[in-house]
Amino acid sequence: MQHGVYGRAELLEVARSWHGVPAALVVRVPSSEFTGIGLALDAGAAAVVVPQVDSAQEARAAVEAASYPPRGRRSAGPLAPTWGEPARTTDPLCAVMIESAEALACVEQIAAVPGVGLLFIGPNDLSLSLGTTVAGLLDDRSADSALDRVLAAGRAAGVPVGAYGGDPATAARFAGRGVDCLAVTTDLWVTAAGAEAALR
Repeated sequence: MQHGVYGRAELLEVARSWHGVPAALVVRVPSSEFTGIGLALDAGAAAVVVPQVDSAQEARAAVEAASYPPRGRRSAGPLAPTWGEPARTTDPLCAVMIESAEALACVEQIAAVPGVGLLFIGPNDLSLSLGTTVAGLLDDRSADSALDRVLAAGRAAGVPVGAYGGDPATAARFAGRGVDCLAVTTDLWVTAAGAEAALR
């Protein structure tokens, strides 16, 4: 939802069509705003990916929005039973995006927030914030590299680290650096690659 054309109506339509699909519905919400996270979870998402989390306080707010009491403040109002899907009774995976110099500076504190289930690197915005490129992030093997710092923070807190690859080659490079969970590609990349192959 953050960088796409999906609003509330489109999300609910996708969630309805997800009934019976043997895969988890994951929603990248537009922001850490409480109601948007709640809507995605009411629609049956098994996980939310929360963008632009720049502090431990923002991470706590995201976890609270995603979690029922006593950990959080999520309101009980599942929509999935209206289309035949059982309501989820367990807290979802709450993934917080590390995609700024501010987030990187306190990534250890963010990772340590109880309920953060995944640190998800947004390499495009992170590289912009650090004045480099995605290739620069991946090529940096210095002792204080951004990628290694996020990975170390995740390991110390027992939280896996994910990243947006965007294409299989970039995703493979992140995997080679030790990233646990990858967005390997997008529908646009698959369509473009298929069209290119057909034209050849």
